Amino acid sequence: MSEPNAEYVPRCVNLYCKSMMVYGEAFEQDPEYQAGVTDFWCLATSQGQGPDGQPVGLQTCSCRERPCYQEF
Repeated sequence: MSEPNAEYVPRCVNLYCKSMMVYGEAFEQDPEYQAGVTDFWCLATSQGQGPDGQPVGLQTCSCRERPCYQEF
C-alpha cells in the first residue's frame, strides 16, 4: 500500500533497473534497491546514457525538459 502523502513523479518510459524487472512499479520495495546507488539504464540506448548523451537515473530521467523524455 502506498503512502497517502507520497506524490507520484512521472519518469521516462525508457528508464530501467533490475528492481523494475522483478518488482515493477513497486521497485523501491526491493530489498536490494538502494536509492542513489542502483544502476539504471536507458532502454533506447541500452547504456547508462540516454539518447541525449546525458547520464540516466531516477531523478535525471524524471526531468521533462530532457529532449529524449517520454512520460511513463
